[in-house]
Parts: sequence; structure tokens; C-alpha cells
Amino acid sequence: MSSYKKFIISTHHGLFYNVIFNEFKKERYLKYLLRKDTTNNNYTLETLTKDTPFYQHIGILKYLKAIAQSGTIYTYHFNLLRNILEKTAAFHGYEKFSDCIKVEDDDTDKIIHTRRINILSHGNYSIFEPQEMQEENKEHFRKVLENFIEEYGFNRELFTQEGQS
Repeated sequence: MSSYKKFIISTHHGLFYNVIFNEFKKERYLKYLLRKDTTNNNYTLETLTKDTPFYQHIGILKYLKAIAQSGTIYTYHFNLLRNILEKTAAFHGYEKFSDCIKVEDDDTDKIIHTRRINILSHGNYSIFEPQEMQEENKEHFRKVLENFIEEYGFNRELFTQEGQS
């Protein structure tokens, strides 16, 4: 009989995932990542053999970029966008997520973008009752996302069709 135990730890929390991953890499545990393929909605179980785990924020950005390009933007996508903005603000030491919304000096839309993200990431919107956004809100979403990706210098190759996951 084998002396090791099998168990599964599952989480959606990126920080907890990284802590657990780093603790288990010291031992000879097999580590897997359940990943959704957005092209066919199938799930795959991927063995992690690298020292560096999947970066959650990159995956979310890739997902949001694909959503923005598809044009099918729902209210809950603003929650994901806000989450990325909040984590970036915290990383850079900013007080508010809106400090990561890049606009031109003469552009007054920063206040509008911030208000839309606030309203659409709160309120009575639910992932269980998704509402597709009106075109005006979709444009605000796309503009904030595109300016964020540009401002923080993300590798554009991450967002090519081959780079999508």
C-alpha cells in the first residue's frame, strides 16, 4: 500500500494559489491547472512542470481582450476589469483603481470611465443573470482596457489569436 495521500486543493484566489504552489514545489507533488479553452468551451487538466505558475492577471487580461474583440461584453466583465485595475493600483501604491485609468491630458472621460466601472461592477448585476452591455458602455470598456494594456506595456503577442488560451 502506498504511503502518500492524494488530495485536491482548488481555489480561484490568485495569491492563495501562488502560496500553495510555492510551498508544494519544495516537495515532489504533482501539480495541475484546470484551464478553460475559450475557443471550444472545453476544460483541460494541465500538468505544471515549470517553476513559475500561471499568472492570473495575464489570463484575465487575455480573456478580457478576447471579450472586447468579440463585442459580447456583459456587466460582470466590468468586475474583472475593476479587479485588474485594483490589483495594479495596489501594486504601484496608488490609493484608487481609477489612478490606473489612462487618458490624455485634455480628456475628461476619466471621471466617466471611473463612474461606469463603479456602477457596472456593483449594483444589481449578477454573473447568474448576465446582461449584455449597450454599445456606449462597450466602448468605455474597450477604451479603458486598451489604454491600460498600452500604458503598462504588456507584450502584445499575449493577445494574438495563437496566444489566447
